Amino acid sequence: MIEKLYWLPAGKLSMDSSAFNKSVQKGQMISIQIWSYLLETKAGPILLDTGMPESFIHNPDYFKGTPYEGIIIPLMEPEDHIVSILKQVGYSPNDMIAVINSHLHLDHAGGNPYFPDTPIYIQEKEWEIVNKGDTSYAPPECLLPNLNYKVVEGDVEPFPGIQLLSTPGHSPGHQSVLVTTEKTGPILITVDMAYTRSNYEDKVPFFTFDSVQADQSIERIKQKMEEIQPNIIFFGHDNEQGMKQEVYPQFF
Repeated sequence: MIEKLYWLPAGKLSMDSSAFNKSVQKGQMISIQIWSYLLETKAGPILLDTGMPESFIHNPDYFKGTPYEGIIIPLMEPEDHIVSILKQVGYSPNDMIAVINSHLHLDHAGGNPYFPDTPIYIQEKEWEIVNKGDTSYAPPECLLPNLNYKVVEGDVEPFPGIQLLSTPGHSPGHQSVLVTTEKTGPILITVDMAYTRSNYEDKVPFFTFDSVQADQSIERIKQKMEEIQPNIIFFGHDNEQGMKQEVYPQFF
């Protein structure tokens, strides 16, 4: 069981609102919170997702001249980088006994270069993307081939109280995480399996690699959660939920 789970804000992105609801017209930008999560265990601290890459700092024009121009705009300050975030909470990257990447998109694996020797848990399908070096999928900082990847396939429990749940759809190898803590009990962190509560509960379509797979993943996890009855379901980029979320030093 996990001793403490902390929410760590890790900067923001401005994105087209159609990414969160494909039925709305393109052209309206909204700002979304990026998250990392710190899990304290008896064996040592574990990090879920490493935020955005250093190249985004003070660089809202990062995607200028690319297909993402005007669709994704980084809103990142130096204090939003994972090294700075960990320092603020009393840790360094070297203190982490493991990193879990939900997937390798730009807002979830950008800090990976600062964990060169730390075991990094990813699903097989994300590892395949690393092997291809497909920078149309993510910035190069997210796709470094020589890190200490621990490649898993399907649902696994790498540590007591942490279940990695295979939830492909948003990306080929996306994984959500079920954390069971001493204080709160089961907590489902959907990450980008569902950006928002409406994606999860009301089947509102959102940005995915494979929409059929995404729907199947959500339905599978819903059924699983009926048995587990988590005390919290936290969605990856739900602004309404995120604004109310207590962050470090509060823990769950």
